[in-house]
Amino acid sequence: MQDIDARGGSPAFLRPQNGSSHKSSGYVPGRIAPLRPPPPLQSHAAAEFTSARQEARTRLPSLPVDQHRRQAEANRHKNTLICFAISSLSLFVALGMFLGIASKYAPDENCPDQNPRLKNWSPGKDPENKVIIKKGDLFRLNLDATVHSIVIQDGGLLVFGDDKEGSKNITLRTRFILIKDGGMLHVGAEKCRYKSKATIILYGKSNEGADVPEFGKKFIGVGPEGTLELHGHQKLSWTFLSKTIYFSGLANGHYTFKKNFSRGLNVRVIDQDTAEVLEVLKFDTHEFSEESLKLQNLLKNGSTGRIVAIAVGDSAAKNLLEETRVTIQNILGSKFVRGLSYRQAWALVGVIGGGNSSCNESVRNYENHSTGGKALAQKEFFTVDGQKFVVRAYSEWNDG
Repeated sequence: MQDIDARGGSPAFLRPQNGSSHKSSGYVPGRIAPLRPPPPLQSHAAAEFTSARQEARTRLPSLPVDQHRRQAEANRHKNTLICFAISSLSLFVALGMFLGIASKYAPDENCPDQNPRLKNWSPGKDPENKVIIKKGDLFRLNLDATVHSIVIQDGGLLVFGDDKEGSKNITLRTRFILIKDGGMLHVGAEKCRYKSKATIILYGKSNEGADVPEFGKKFIGVGPEGTLELHGHQKLSWTFLSKTIYFSGLANGHYTFKKNFSRGLNVRVIDQDTAEVLEVLKFDTHEFSEESLKLQNLLKNGSTGRIVAIAVGDSAAKNLLEETRVTIQNILGSKFVRGLSYRQAWALVGVIGGGNSSCNESVRNYENHSTGGKALAQKEFFTVDGQKFVVRAYSEWNDG
């Protein structure tokens, strides 16, 4: 134990309080052994809590070191796979975008106007310019032009420019175009149809200038080893047979009534879509009023649009009821049926529900055992396939 002298001098060694002057074996004179205060006393509750925590730690099972290592490696492997997948996806997306952009702007080898060797050619408008396109001349025409003439030969090439929108409408005016000896003129190609409008106008008079042997003055001529390619929008050629052609022009054939007419009204009902004769009827309205009622019901119940042809045989007026005459007038559009008289020749072609605009009719008066000619009615129609057909009806008295 030490004490500090009040005068600030060296520390004084004190004698032990128990009165013993015995020095321990480890005692070294001149050294001071510092005194440390004893640790603070823990309360009973704190001691119990600390003891419980230590006991809990001792009871927790510890994972083996190898298991920790394997779990860490698995996590690293999983993270590596995720990074690889994301990187691969990004690469494919970028590659797809690049290829899409590249394909959009890449020239189409099937289109002659996209040949990278072509040079844009603009001869302007010079009616005196006699153009010769020869070996090494690979021209693309993008603008309207007027020249005297064009000769393409010895491997020369002229191509009409085009674009995807079809907006390059080019007009070339010349007296003639001659393609020979390996020369080529292309407007589109079989695998790359020309989308714009190309117009070649051959101008000049027949008495101007000299003839080109074997071709004349105004022509587009292809000589030996010359090539002319013209490929626009595909259209049906007029020589293309798209349907069966029948002898009469109609699938059901033509129809002609060759026998003598029966007395009364001779009626034919015809399908307006196919020209097929649907019904062949006769109504003796000269002798029986019931026949007049049958005709009236036929017209009232007929399908709208059906074609009806009527012709008088002998006479049809005696028992042709007034209400039947009115029905014919209203449904078929007749103007003459209300005044039809004895042995008067009358013919009509009309459409059920068509009114007067769809009706054609004719009437002839009976005089001196004759009507002096035919009462002829006829009208043109078209089938659903566009085939034209004509329906004719006639009536006449001739020396009878």
